[in-house]
Amino acid sequence: MTQSPVCIRCGDNYMFTRMYKGNYCPDCHEAWAVAPRSEVPPRPRPRSARTPSTVPRQDDETFGPEPPYDEA
Repeated sequence: MTQSPVCIRCGDNYMFTRMYKGNYCPDCHEAWAVAPRSEVPPRPRPRSARTPSTVPRQDDETFGPEPPYDEA
């Protein structure tokens, strides 16, 4: 038995059609489709596995003991 999908906006169950297999019920999809772009929150950009992190790596050498120095 296939369960009917649940709308991610309102939580109602709805049926897929041949033309639409999305995450919103028909009413919520229509509201989303006609909403001005300023009201639709931007989707987060996917991170590539090749993209380096913006946080620098902390190598053991970086945080080792400070070398001795002469006081003048």
